[in-house]
Amino acid sequence: MSQTTSARLAEGFRKQEETVEPTASSVDTSPKSGARVTTLELFFDLAFVFNFTQLARVLSRDMTVRGVGRVLLIFWLLWWMYGGYAWLTNHLPPHRRHHRILLLLGMASFLVIGLATPNAFHGDGVAFGIGYLVIVSVHATLFALGGTQAARNMLRIAPFHTVGAALIIWAGFLDGWVVYALWITAVGLEVIAPVLTGVSGFELKPGHFVERHGLLMIIALGDSFLALGIGTDGGQAPPSVVTTAVLIFVIPAGLWWVYFDESEKAWRAELALERQDAVHRSRLALAAFFYAHVPMLLGLILIAAAVKKTIVHPYEPLAGAPSTALACGVALYLGGIAWFHGILKIGPQRFHFTAALLAVLAIPVGHYGSAVIEVVVLGVLIGAALLSDHRWTKKMAHLYH
Repeated sequence: MSQTTSARLAEGFRKQEETVEPTASSVDTSPKSGARVTTLELFFDLAFVFNFTQLARVLSRDMTVRGVGRVLLIFWLLWWMYGGYAWLTNHLPPHRRHHRILLLLGMASFLVIGLATPNAFHGDGVAFGIGYLVIVSVHATLFALGGTQAARNMLRIAPFHTVGAALIIWAGFLDGWVVYALWITAVGLEVIAPVLTGVSGFELKPGHFVERHGLLMIIALGDSFLALGIGTDGGQAPPSVVTTAVLIFVIPAGLWWVYFDESEKAWRAELALERQDAVHRSRLALAAFFYAHVPMLLGLILIAAAVKKTIVHPYEPLAGAPSTALACGVALYLGGIAWFHGILKIGPQRFHFTAALLAVLAIPVGHYGSAVIEVVVLGVLIGAALLSDHRWTKKMAHLYH
């Protein structure tokens, strides 16, 4: 190609960028700040998801109301502080050495919490509470280093974190119902914190925020694959186990597709945040990427816990608990996706909610039929959700092109 032709093409592209409306294929999807997720943040997320692996292990061993309650309490504290760190690095990227050291200290604390998780309510509660206290202290310190406005915003929330950590440590020295009362109080403090303090004053960078949560979801989905290996417990892999593993693989693969839609959905989410002013952007981000992700992540924990039971005897009826966990895990995930779509207006809602309800009906299929049949039914529902996504994208394409 001649230099003259190249120059003309470059000039044409420059003019096109100035005049054409943004499209999913041509727009620069990076935020105005150009900030993107660093490798240290990805490393941090890997350490955080270790806690999800532990929660799935706890649930697989105790699929009772008590076990589910414990998982919910631990999950909320962990997810709340992960959200805090996601907002932190969005505001203050870990480029300086002392920022990185402090973030690594936070990672180490998440590791301590993960190790203490299986016995957090009897024996390792103090270790869990101290780890949580270090996490919230590092979080507040890093925000204080981020400037006057950031420090002032964090001072409104930090007391809730500190008191919650103190309550968990206190619970570690006690036994009986009071332990659960203190945990519930600590979680309650985290729930009311954003309601009382608000989320104003944060200059959220949409590109970084969407990418960060997308990477977390990829890692969390990958935890389902780890559950397949853990479920076999190093035993032989006869054709029945291999076939079931491949069928189960369809579930996390399909859920990945439902969330990302070949990165098209991430672009829409970023655009939805970018169009808001600072205050509304923060509120929208809290609703979509914190609250709406709760059922999705809980769903993945349930799926990982159930897979460990499903893979062992695939052609036999599942016990009630793992059958319920598998179906409810898919239902929660699809319901969370529908909620996520509705908040940001980036995808279908009605069909995903319907698919979530139908997923629950797969429980008796696995319990009275076999694990494989339940897996197939859930895979078909996820496939139908993907088809719904595809139709919605074609129908609404004119809004993005």
